[in-house]
Amino acid sequence: MVKRTENVVLLKTIGTIELIAGVAMIYFFRDEIPALIGGVVLLGLAANSFYQAHKCYKRQYAPKKDD
Repeated sequence: MVKRTENVVLLKTIGTIELIAGVAMIYFFRDEIPALIGGVVLLGLAANSFYQAHKCYKRQYAPKKDD
């Protein structure tokens, strides 16, 4: 149980850093196409990190099925 909570926190931290880096790249380097592509890729990675954290959180608190 503790391991899953740590995973959720880690994924959210990574997602937040990716989100900040992606927005910063788009804001500061909006005139350069490769930097824009990199920023969009970072935003996609951030969205994936938040989605994985949500899935992990849901698995942690889902009721267990008895077989």
